[in-house]
Amino acid sequence: MSLIIKMDTIKTEEHLKKAIPYIMNERKTNGLHYSNSGVTPEQITDTFFMTKKRFPVRGNRQAYHYKFSFSKDEKISPEDAFAFIKEWVEGYLGDDYDFVCSVHQDRDHLHMHLIFNSVRRTGGKYHYKKGDWNRIVKPLTNHLADKYHTGHLKEKDETLDYSSDYKKRTNGVDWQARVQSDIDKCINISKSYSDFKRKMVTEFHYQLREGVSRDYGVYLSLMPPGKGKAVRSYRLDTGYMPVDIEARIEGRYVMPEINEIADYDMDSNKDSMELHTEISLVGQNRKLDWMMSRNYTFIPYQILSDYQKALVRRTLEAKRMYRRTGTSLQLHEQSVRVIKGMIGEMREMGIYRKTGGQQREYSLKQKKLEQQKVQREVRKWRQK
Repeated sequence: MSLIIKMDTIKTEEHLKKAIPYIMNERKTNGLHYSNSGVTPEQITDTFFMTKKRFPVRGNRQAYHYKFSFSKDEKISPEDAFAFIKEWVEGYLGDDYDFVCSVHQDRDHLHMHLIFNSVRRTGGKYHYKKGDWNRIVKPLTNHLADKYHTGHLKEKDETLDYSSDYKKRTNGVDWQARVQSDIDKCINISKSYSDFKRKMVTEFHYQLREGVSRDYGVYLSLMPPGKGKAVRSYRLDTGYMPVDIEARIEGRYVMPEINEIADYDMDSNKDSMELHTEISLVGQNRKLDWMMSRNYTFIPYQILSDYQKALVRRTLEAKRMYRRTGTSLQLHEQSVRVIKGMIGEMREMGIYRKTGGQQREYSLKQKKLEQQKVQREVRKWRQK
């Protein structure tokens, strides 16, 4: 007996408009569906989009779709499965997100669906952080499995597990394991962090760059030969961030204690969450100290003011727009200043931008006014 979870993203508005009615289909649910955002699929969908309109964010993810499936030999009743998914949503999302959940009974095994908004009700995007599976999802699910006398969460399922799907898409190559193996080899032959970066490019033939994430700080983007997409170091296992790589090269790396985080007790989750927060802050301070020693100017996004966050978003938007054309941000800003100056001069002269038929009409009027001006000058000359 077991339970498996599959997590998908909904990336288009059309997909979201179809997904919500699908999981609420009465022929599949027999009335076992619940939402904190409305009663009908139309009301729930409207609430999702109203939240997005109120707190606009960047990105193409509209919502997240979690699917929970019990094995065929589970004896849980539909009513208990409904209570299971409602408690799971309360424990994982609380009331921070618009959501709708349901139990489908149209197959030989019960399965539940959960769709929740990609935007928080108080603003900001949903973000699944590395480690949330072992820290939150797995303990929460297994606690409810014990409560409703079902099997625990099953992992490494060949049909639903992410790593299996990933290997199938990459022709059987486990790129994460390969990148980590190459990093390990390069660390063993490197004398410093700078030497490590140079050898990853020259000897291991990687494309490599450093970036800054508001959640993870400085990270490495590594593209191995033969792969069309880079792997970011914060998506690898623990010990592969730049600060960890340098510590490993210098022989002072200490593996963080993560067993305490994994032992998540639902009856005392407050203490567990405080412990995780304390460990996270220690790790964050270590990363900040390392970045300051490397002369990185990095301020966590969360501590910025609303005005500063708006400036950061505008800057990043400009970089994304002009990176595609190869234009530097500095040249772009100079061009914008020149264009604004030209627009101001044109407005002072009474010249405005016209298009299509308006432009032709505007040209004819200008030509007629010029002819009238010439005629007036001729009449004045004759009178003299």
